[in-house]
Amino acid sequence: MSGPPGRPTGKSFAAVLWFPVFFAAAFAVMFLGAFASPAPHDMNLGVTGTGAQVTAVEKAVRQVAGNGVEIRRLPDRQEAEHLVRQGELAGAYVAGDPQNPELLLASASSAIRADYLKEAIGREAAQQVSGAPATSVDLVPAARGDVSGVGLFFYAMPLLLVGMITSIVLLQAVTWTAGKKAAAIAATGAFASVSVYAVAVSMDVVPAKPVLIVHAFLLTQAIGWLTTAVALLAKHHFMPVAMTFVLILGIPTAGGSVPPDMLPAALGALHQMLPFGQFIDLVRSSAYFGGHDTVRPLITLLGWIAAAATLFTFAARRRAST
Repeated sequence: MSGPPGRPTGKSFAAVLWFPVFFAAAFAVMFLGAFASPAPHDMNLGVTGTGAQVTAVEKAVRQVAGNGVEIRRLPDRQEAEHLVRQGELAGAYVAGDPQNPELLLASASSAIRADYLKEAIGREAAQQVSGAPATSVDLVPAARGDVSGVGLFFYAMPLLLVGMITSIVLLQAVTWTAGKKAAAIAATGAFASVSVYAVAVSMDVVPAKPVLIVHAFLLTQAIGWLTTAVALLAKHHFMPVAMTFVLILGIPTAGGSVPPDMLPAALGALHQMLPFGQFIDLVRSSAYFGGHDTVRPLITLLGWIAAAATLFTFAARRRAST
C-alpha cells in the first residue's frame, strides 16, 4: 500500500537520498585512505657507494620502510643526480663519504615524499649506516610561490572542475545542437586554461611554460565531453556518475598532494589510468623535469579525449534520433 499523496514512501526516499549517503561514505573511504597515512610502495631510491655500503643502506631502509622502497644501485653521484633531475627516482642516497652522506631529492615531484625521505631515509636510515643524518640536497625545488608544495594540485583543480560544471550548465540548453555544446565546452576550457595559467604564473605557483596551457586545455575537453555525454545518456543519474568519476575517484588518485608511490596500491593503480592523475604527471614533467617521461601520460590523456569525443558524438546522435 502506498503512502498518502505528497508524502514520500521509503522507496522514493531511498531513491532520492542514496547518493548523498553513498557520497559521504565513499568520500570518507577514498580521501582518508589516500591522505591520512601515506606510506611508500614501489618507491625507487638510488644508492651510490661500495657494495658493503649499498648493502648496509638497503638493510637500514628495510628496517625503516619495509618493502615499500626499491633500492637501485648507481655507479656514482653524477648518475644519481641525473636520474633525480629527470624524475626517474624519488631520491638518491650518496654514501661514498660515510662521514658526510647526502640525500638527493626533488621536492617539485612531491613535498610529502621529500619530507618522508628526509626523515625516514636521510635521518633514521643514515644514522644506522653512518651514525650521522644525511645532508639533504633539493635538486628540483618547486616554484617559489608554491610554499605548501601542493600548488600544482590546486593549479589543476579548477581545470578538472570546469568541464563538469560546463556540462551541468549545458543541462539547461536542451535545444542546443551537439556543435553548440562542443563549442561551449571548448570556449570555457580555453578561458580556464589561459586564465588559471596566468594567475598561477603571476603568483609564481608554477613555472612560466606556455605548454602547460595546451595540457590544461586537453584536460578540460576530456572531462567536459565525457560528463556532457554522461548527462545525455544517464539523464537523472548524471550527477552520481559524474561526481563519482571526477571527485570520488579522480581527486584522491591524482597524485597532486600524495604521490602515487605513497598511495594505497589500488589507488596508485587508478592514478595510472584516470585522466586527472595523468594530467598531473604530464604537467609536473613539463614544468620541472624537462619534459622527461611525458609520452605515457600524454597518450593516456589523449586516449581519454578520444573516448570522450566518441561517447559525446554517440550520445548526441542518439538524442537527436529520439
